Amino acid sequence: MNTDIMLLTVMCGITLLAYMIAINAHGPVRLGLSYILSTVLLAATVWAIVQHVTVGMDSLNMEKIKKVEMEKNVAEERALSQEEALKANKERMNFAARLNTLITSGTAYATSLTNIDLQAGDTELETLQGRASEKKRKIEELKIEIEKLSTADTFFSESLTLIRDGFQLLSEAASYCQQYYYSD
Repeated sequence: MNTDIMLLTVMCGITLLAYMIAINAHGPVRLGLSYILSTVLLAATVWAIVQHVTVGMDSLNMEKIKKVEMEKNVAEERALSQEEALKANKERMNFAARLNTLITSGTAYATSLTNIDLQAGDTELETLQGRASEKKRKIEELKIEIEKLSTADTFFSESLTLIRDGFQLLSEAASYCQQYYYSD
């Protein structure tokens, strides 16, 4: 048992004992004095019990408030971490979309280089040279744009290296195509 509760129990016992003495008192002075002292003791006992209960309730309320504040802080931290993860995912999505656009353009140029008819007899040599130069220039622009991309995210580092190598090979292919026409 808690010492506070034991002291309150002793105080209640003394109050009951004081009323028993007041009931058994003989004479008007003893009787009046006994009841006055018993009533003062009863008031002090009730006050002590109310204070004990109030302090207990206040401490419980403070514990509940602290617990709610801790849960609120944990929820805020969780929300912040989820927001940061969402922001990182959005950045990844934007980066992936940009990469996808560059890859699509590179694939289109690679397909056009693959499907080129090097022996096109009906087209003039200057026109073929101009087309080859234009493709080489556009591929070089894409290559420069890919080189500008950098990521601190390790998620794309290997892919970005492979894409850069692919664009390097595409640039070389465009250069060979252009050199073919100039050598002709």
